[in-house]
Amino acid sequence: MQKQSAEPVIMLVLVSILALSISAKTQKDSSHSALPKLPQPSGTFGVGRVGFDWIDPNRAADMAEDRGPHSELMIYVWYPTEATGKEVRGVLLPGAKEIDSTMGVSDSLKAKLFGGNWPLVVAGGITSHAADNAPIAKSPKTFPVVLFSPGAFGTSFQYSSAIEDLVSHGYMVAAIEHTSEVFAVVFLDGKVHVYSAARIPKQAIPSPGSTKEEYEAKLEEWYRHNVDVRAADISFVLDKLIELNRNAGSQFSRRLDLDHVGVVGHSRGGWSAIVACRRDERLKACVNEDGNAGGQGLQYPEAPIPKQPILYVEVSPVLKPGTTADDWIVLKQLHLTADEWVQRWHETVNREFTSFPRGGYFVELKTSNVEHYSFSDEVHFQAAKYGAKEKGQSALHNLRLTEDITRTFLDEALKNEKQTKLHDDSEMTIKHFGPGN
Repeated sequence: MQKQSAEPVIMLVLVSILALSISAKTQKDSSHSALPKLPQPSGTFGVGRVGFDWIDPNRAADMAEDRGPHSELMIYVWYPTEATGKEVRGVLLPGAKEIDSTMGVSDSLKAKLFGGNWPLVVAGGITSHAADNAPIAKSPKTFPVVLFSPGAFGTSFQYSSAIEDLVSHGYMVAAIEHTSEVFAVVFLDGKVHVYSAARIPKQAIPSPGSTKEEYEAKLEEWYRHNVDVRAADISFVLDKLIELNRNAGSQFSRRLDLDHVGVVGHSRGGWSAIVACRRDERLKACVNEDGNAGGQGLQYPEAPIPKQPILYVEVSPVLKPGTTADDWIVLKQLHLTADEWVQRWHETVNREFTSFPRGGYFVELKTSNVEHYSFSDEVHFQAAKYGAKEKGQSALHNLRLTEDITRTFLDEALKNEKQTKLHDDSEMTIKHFGPGN
């Protein structure tokens, strides 16, 4: 009988040990990260979503000439559906694969968006609770409307949790992909529009040798241009929603309560929301979520005083010296301490809110670990990516807090529901302006 060599057996044992070692390491590594998930909407409705491609023949394209001579926008209408109890695993970002394969899309932005989980977004690993083209809920007869404007260079899909939560409580949300600023967007014809700094008009860029004052004036002029375009986008979208509501062939025919329309925006979108309200009285409530550009989050020269109630939510303190080197430079140039700068800003807030006929709420968030992007899905997505469990719990808490504040205000302003949540506590300081205060 031929003697069997021991070498294959030894090799098999070594391979098995190595495989077990790799498996254990993989399991250990996976325990430090988790697949990011959107939190479950807290309301009783399901969530539906449909996209529209709308062209404004009365406005020229702004930094989007590749789409033609006139302004063109992708709008996603999110709306209440009948709750079925079944799990919905919808697409988080429509056209993510097309965007990923398109030349010119900023790699640095892709690396940062969605908490650094761009590959998962493209692969469909992170899902939405929205069912595309699902039937709208049968009751009530109409739903109040909210228009949503995201932060600079961002997409409204970074705020899916906040939008879904509003919809689950009986709001229709028209989320705007601002073509002039969104990092990339896929239109219904399948073509991808990409943001490019090369399209910025030359007159918006300070010339070489400009003084500090000239530079700041040019920069503010450019910011104001962006906000003007966004505010016009908001009013145009409202025009189209009115048409949609009147269209007997539309799934939304007579389902929009256009007497109760609000606008919500984060960062530059928040600033734009205030400007839109100053110019368009059809908007009945305005929310600015941490949109303060050099104290311009509430002010806007030559624009009418807003007649709507205003909610301004701010991460406190508004200026955090030491976060960036520029903070100290700004303070030095203004000959102010950080406390003096914040005091000056609060004086502006008091003056502006006092001038608003309907007043509103100024909310300073003081809760632990809250930051500028706590209004979006970015922070808790990032925590999941790096397995930061405590940070993830804190991020979800802060996200829910910001959602509750905004929804409570809208419930009061658009649904005439008495609110009991907007009062001082350990997580926020609130000033209520207006009649009777």
